[in-house]
Amino acid sequence: MLQNIRNNIQGTAAKVIIAIIVVPFALFGIDSLFSGGAQPPAATVNGEKVSLAELQQAIAMQKRRLINMMGDQIDPAMLDDNVLRKPALDALVKQQLLLQAADKAGIRISDKQLNTVIASMPQFHEDGRFSQQRYQQVLRLQGYNSALFKQLLRSDLLIQQLSASVSSSAFVTESELDEAIAYIHETRDFHTVNVPLSNFEKTVDLSAEQIRAYYDNNLDRFQTEPKVKLSYIELREEQFYQPVSEEQLEVEYQRLLDGMAVDSEREAAHILLELSDELSREQAIATLQDVREQLAAGEDFAELAKSLSQDPGSASLGGALGFTKGDSFPAEFEDALAQLQPGEVSAPVETEAGIHLIKLLSVKQPELPSFESVRGDISQRLSRQKAGPKLLAVVESLRDLVFNAENLVMPAAELELDIQSSDWLSADDSEGLFAHPRVKQAAFDPELREQALNSEVFELTPGHFVVIHIDAYQAPQTQPFEQVEEQIVATLRSEKAAQLAAEQAAEIEQQLAASERAEVLAKKYGLQWQAVQSVRRSDISVEQDIRRFVFQMAPPADGAVAAATMHRQNGDYLVVQLRASAAGERSALDRQALDELHRSVVQNASSQAFANYFNVLWNSADIKIN
Repeated sequence: MLQNIRNNIQGTAAKVIIAIIVVPFALFGIDSLFSGGAQPPAATVNGEKVSLAELQQAIAMQKRRLINMMGDQIDPAMLDDNVLRKPALDALVKQQLLLQAADKAGIRISDKQLNTVIASMPQFHEDGRFSQQRYQQVLRLQGYNSALFKQLLRSDLLIQQLSASVSSSAFVTESELDEAIAYIHETRDFHTVNVPLSNFEKTVDLSAEQIRAYYDNNLDRFQTEPKVKLSYIELREEQFYQPVSEEQLEVEYQRLLDGMAVDSEREAAHILLELSDELSREQAIATLQDVREQLAAGEDFAELAKSLSQDPGSASLGGALGFTKGDSFPAEFEDALAQLQPGEVSAPVETEAGIHLIKLLSVKQPELPSFESVRGDISQRLSRQKAGPKLLAVVESLRDLVFNAENLVMPAAELELDIQSSDWLSADDSEGLFAHPRVKQAAFDPELREQALNSEVFELTPGHFVVIHIDAYQAPQTQPFEQVEEQIVATLRSEKAAQLAAEQAAEIEQQLAASERAEVLAKKYGLQWQAVQSVRRSDISVEQDIRRFVFQMAPPADGAVAAATMHRQNGDYLVVQLRASAAGERSALDRQALDELHRSVVQNASSQAFANYFNVLWNSADIKIN
């Protein structure tokens, strides 16, 4: 989550932090939340402990991040604690080291600064404004409470300020700027001669003996994919659907209406006092009791919220939080809100965020649907509810029966199920049954085939199961020569053409290196050539792979040329004659270009300065890993 802060903070500081720490501090910055207890710490950094509890929390958050990123596609091995422990602990140690440096430098983040940053974070906004409701929802989804999130954010901002203060000390000398100008604005003149593969493909002659010899010497390349024929039993939830009576539909519809009636939305406002070293629980409750007396005496709730509430998002809105269906706020908050009538204010309520006074502003009832508009959905839902247990019961029976059966005949007869048969299926098929990798793997399992066993019952998707039996197997076979002859001809022609093209490119390179002119050689060989003048590394008018190749060539000596050949992805050869190279000069740049380059060089120097600073911290630190 705190990564979003970095995305919205420009400059060297944020970028350097990301480069050094790698893993977002939001995942690993749990500092001083848990006591080490009697257990030895996971690490100590200059005498300060990184507890095992912090490490376990960091690993758990890293797992959640990976699951959110990759979903069902994640490799379970990636979630192994032993795999995640080292990067998690490294990040905690680096964070501890930087926080110590920030504290030693006297860097502080005030509560006002912290609240301003939170209120400006777009992930907490709705309709362009900070939403306390969304704030709580997002934190809850990420596994944070408000106090923990603020501590993480404070740590992140402290380190960013430390980075900014160190990076701002970097400077660039005039000679360093001239070196950067010479490199970035270097220009090169070159000529190219293109040797296309297609020129030779048309001229290659192949004898029948060559083609046949290639076939005989490479029989392993011309094997067919193995094939199988399967019998299988397929179970779907829809097979167990039963008609739903009108009476059942009406009863379920009434239940739906009853549920929607209580699913009203309540509009809430609050005054929040956060607990801290300066404000105890008892003091906060006493303060809010005094506020209740002021409200009873006629004071305006919204005005008191603006002056007293410590919620950064809702205070300026008079404490307004928006609507909730009963699941937007902490349970204690929702319970208290549910007891109120519009306009009423609760007694002080404690949640993870602090102590609240809660006011119910209004209640919005949902719009109820007609019976006809939901009839189809209700019918399907009831059918699925009844079919699900029946399906699972049959699946369990099927699992027991197919385990020892010789084939699928007996299980199908016992459960009154149909056996289906497939056509020949190839290993490279990926539709139907073979759209499911586990089924394909079982279909070509040597053990199942050789011992004539049934597969396990696979759950392909919720409510969809299948078991297979291999009825016939066709091993890979050598394809007849006549069937692959055209393929062999194409392969040999391409290989021979590539050889001839490379030989011609080598001849041309040798002559270009001897200062022959590209246009003369292009005419001699019937090829195309091109002259390129004053191209820079960033010049998009020249293809990127050509630019990279040209600027990797060693500059020629005065009055000489250099030549080299690049093999392009399309198979063509491009012979390059580098004719001149000129370093960039300050006098060739206008003021705007010079200023932009200076900023870029300073930014790089700032990044390097902070990297060097961190290396000094790391090398001089007393770090012990347990």
